[in-house]
Amino acid sequence: WPSTKSSSQWRQQAEPDLDLWTSSGLVRDLSLPDTLHAELEVRYGRVSVVMNGTLTPAQTAKPPTMVRLRGAVNCMPPFALVMVDPDAPSRRRPTARSWLHWMVVNAQSTRRLHEGKTVKRYNGPTPPRGSGPHRYVFLAYCQGRRRVRGRKIAPRRRNNFDLAKFTRKLKAGNPFGGNFFYAMNA
Repeated sequence: WPSTKSSSQWRQQAEPDLDLWTSSGLVRDLSLPDTLHAELEVRYGRVSVVMNGTLTPAQTAKPPTMVRLRGAVNCMPPFALVMVDPDAPSRRRPTARSWLHWMVVNAQSTRRLHEGKTVKRYNGPTPPRGSGPHRYVFLAYCQGRRRVRGRKIAPRRRNNFDLAKFTRKLKAGNPFGGNFFYAMNA
């Protein structure tokens, strides 16, 4: 369950705490590498995403106002950003894993990943009532210096988004950065 670290403690840390990615089950559930190079700083207005922290569906109803990389990445633009929920419709029975909440491609700066071309409009967290806490995950990728066409990369449906297939289509390899939070409807 979510961490009790303060946001100031996280701000001092450029590299993500990989133990959180592993202990939360995300490395296993999303087939992520056991290493992410940097943390993504994500803000919803004045509310910052604290890795492994908790936000409400109301706080996250609108798209993030800022997504940027903390640290450096060893690749050139453009970049892609996805937000997924691996716990749809519930963590116990994730039959729609992963739900695609947002996809942005062709971002020209790691300081403004949210400002690329939106190819799947933002769909804020709305976990079913009583389904427990859901993990909402942001992942950033290098596009290998290639701009991509949104309709070729974005799936038609949001449910059962295949992250591995996406990275193969993008020819991106592993994500270079990420962040995640929990949200639920009691």
